[in-house]
Amino acid sequence: LLISSFTALAIDSVLGVFGQSLSTAIIWTITLIPTAIFAVKIKSFGRPMFVFLLVIMMLLATTELGTDSWVTALLTPILGSNGAYVLIYTSLLMVILRVFGAGPFVRALGPLGLLCACSVIAALGLVVLANAGTTNALIFLGATLYGMGKSFFWPTMLGTVSEQFPKGGALTLNAMGGMGMIAVGILGGPFLGALQDKKIDDTIMAANPAIHQTVMKPAQTFPIIRGLDFGVTYQALDTAAYEKVPAAAKTPIDDEVAKAKQHLLTSFAVLPLLMAVGFGILAFYFKSKGG
Repeated sequence: LLISSFTALAIDSVLGVFGQSLSTAIIWTITLIPTAIFAVKIKSFGRPMFVFLLVIMMLLATTELGTDSWVTALLTPILGSNGAYVLIYTSLLMVILRVFGAGPFVRALGPLGLLCACSVIAALGLVVLANAGTTNALIFLGATLYGMGKSFFWPTMLGTVSEQFPKGGALTLNAMGGMGMIAVGILGGPFLGALQDKKIDDTIMAANPAIHQTVMKPAQTFPIIRGLDFGVTYQALDTAAYEKVPAAAKTPIDDEVAKAKQHLLTSFAVLPLLMAVGFGILAFYFKSKGG
C-alpha cells in the first residue's frame, strides 16, 4: 500500500514536468490494485516492523540525499564558490568510512545502535553547520560530523532488513531502497525546498516589506497529497523581479537571506533526530525480547 501509493504520486510528479497529471481516480487505482493483488497472493497483513522501517526510510533518505541536494545551495551565499566543497568532502568521507570503517562499529553497537548513534551525530553536524557562520574550523567540524553520521545510514538499514526479513530476498531490499528514493523525489526534497522558500519569504519581509511586495510570487502551499498539506504556505522569490532591485537595497537583504538559509540547516536536523527516536524504539523492543 505504501509503495504503490508513492509510486502513483511519483508518476504524477513526472507527468507534471510535461504539464500533465493523473486524475485522483487513477492515483487510487494504481495504489489499490497492486495492493489487492499482493494481499490475495500473500494472504497476510505483513510484518508491522517492516512498515515501521519503511517510514523511517523516508526520513533516512531525505536526511542523506535530500539534505545533500540543498547543502551546497544553502552554504554558497556564506562560502561563495567553496560551498560545493562541503558536499564533496562529506561524500569522500562516506566512501572512506563505508569501505574501511563499518565492521568495528557494527560489532560494538549492533546495527540499530549504530543507526541510532549515526542519526544523533548527523543531527549534531547539521546544527554545527547551521551556526558556524563563516568560521572555517566550525564548518569543517560540522561537515565531518554530518559526513560521519550519514555514512552508514543506507547500507546498515539494508543490512538490518536482510537480517530481519531473510525470506523477503530482493523484494524487501528493493522495496526499502525504492521507498527511500521515491520519498526523496516526491516528498523529502521538495519539502526541504519549500522550507527554504518559506525562510527566504519571511526574511525578505522582515528586512524590507516594500521590496517584498514587488519581488515575491503569489502565495502557495506545499502539498503532500492532494487535499492535504504540511501547512507550509509561502511566497516564492521572483528572481527576475529581484534582479531589478537596486544593488544598494539588495546587499543588506542578501546578507540576511544568506544567514537565514544557513540557519535553516537546524530545521533539517529534526529529521535525523526523529530517526534516532525510531531506531531507539526498535533497539528497546529487541532488548525487551532478549536481544
